[in-house]
Amino acid sequence: MKLVLIYTLIAGVVSAITAPIPGTSLLLTALEVYMIVHLSKSHETKIGFKEIGYSAMALYGLSTVLKDVALEILTFVPLIGWGAEVIVAMLFVFFLGMLANLYFSKPSRKGRNLENHPDEITSHGTDRSN
Repeated sequence: MKLVLIYTLIAGVVSAITAPIPGTSLLLTALEVYMIVHLSKSHETKIGFKEIGYSAMALYGLSTVLKDVALEILTFVPLIGWGAEVIVAMLFVFFLGMLANLYFSKPSRKGRNLENHPDEITSHGTDRSN
């Protein structure tokens, strides 16, 4: 929980500083991906580059949509828009962190090593005994 709050505060600061600059959602996406990797390491869970890549693409899409909503508000009333952008960024990072923390804290995820067990990735629970 402490890590999630730290990343939420960092996201708020980054968003507040870069609010009027277009294209800064990439900074927040990088922060979100780093938070997911940090949370997985803190729960002793190993994730691969493929999972990180998929997460980064999904996060970039979601954060871009949310940031565009905040920018639309920004065009009408600048101060309210900047505040909305900061709030949206902080809430997004907070809820993402809470979900990732919940996901990685499951006992089935502890110590999961995908490199040594590639059949866990491809089988998805199918029976391979013929």
